Amino acid sequence: MKKLLGTTALVAAAFATAPAMAADKIKMKVGGYFVGAIAAVFDADLGAGAGTDERTIRFAREAEVHFKGSTTLDNGVEVGVKFELEGGDDQTATFDNLDEAYIWVEGAFGEFQFGDQDGVGDQMPIVAPSPFLEHFANDTDLDPIGGVFDGGINTVPDFSGDSTKIIYFTPRLAGFQAGLSFAPENSELSGDETYSDAISGDDTYENIFEAGLTWEYGFNGVDLGASFVYVTAEDNGVAVNDVDDWAVGASIGFAGFTVGGAYGEKESASSGNEEYKAWDIGVTYGTGPWTFGVEYAAADRDENNALAGVQEIDDTAIIGGVAYSLGGGANVSLGYKYGEGDANNREGSALFTEFGVKF
Repeated sequence: MKKLLGTTALVAAAFATAPAMAADKIKMKVGGYFVGAIAAVFDADLGAGAGTDERTIRFAREAEVHFKGSTTLDNGVEVGVKFELEGGDDQTATFDNLDEAYIWVEGAFGEFQFGDQDGVGDQMPIVAPSPFLEHFANDTDLDPIGGVFDGGINTVPDFSGDSTKIIYFTPRLAGFQAGLSFAPENSELSGDETYSDAISGDDTYENIFEAGLTWEYGFNGVDLGASFVYVTAEDNGVAVNDVDDWAVGASIGFAGFTVGGAYGEKESASSGNEEYKAWDIGVTYGTGPWTFGVEYAAADRDENNALAGVQEIDDTAIIGGVAYSLGGGANVSLGYKYGEGDANNREGSALFTEFGVKF
């Protein structure tokens, strides 16, 4: 509570430095993206089940529409709001397509965000670079061979998702920036809910704290970056264990090349998973409208099986290809992905094309 009161006082002080007035109301702008993909899957053993044919030609898409606007007050403080809508049908009972919705306040004091937004555990990590928009070896959005993996490969401590939270980023000083976020529970405000659950213990996890630190530095055409993030949350008695997730990442860019990677450990895996470790490394090279790249990622977990005891399960993936910028926010790419998952001795590979536009 003291931390939250301190945050409120800091925001109030920022507005108090001058009359908090703005000449114009916020005007919203529309943006977003659409990414489509077609994949040809080869030698697929994706665990679809006995007697089930694996589909060799697969379609996928990822799309969002963003509404964003801001205004600058007379004291120089910027106030803004953003809504992100999923660009497709949501088949849940509430048909709620709203992905993220939050307000932000930014000034010399840093930036505050409040609402349904990813915490610093998801916003701040550095991971391996990729030429693709939505296909990755680590923390991927679209995966033509997703059935290979037992839980996927993900170094990013994105445990809290879009749970309603308060977030703070410091100003960047000497290349360093810190971030903090807090969510009282692991759920989003939706439907007819006015507040998050008033009774502690209604959700599996509560008191979710996230902290992050990034560093950026450039000299003589060389760009360096590093990140560290940590996430903790309390088990209210329903979950398996408390959350204790962390990750580090680093990157270097020079002469058109970008090399980077990440390593993370998690204790927030689902029931029965006692420990999870993942890492990735990748390199891209850009010249004109072309970007070439390759990425490798792996994860292993110690799973507590009631019959077999503790088992170590490994997943690996490699992805590579080339992307071409058509201009005007349009992009097309061609790639190949291969993965192995030893939970059920699965493997698969796919050749895919990705085409997208940002607006």
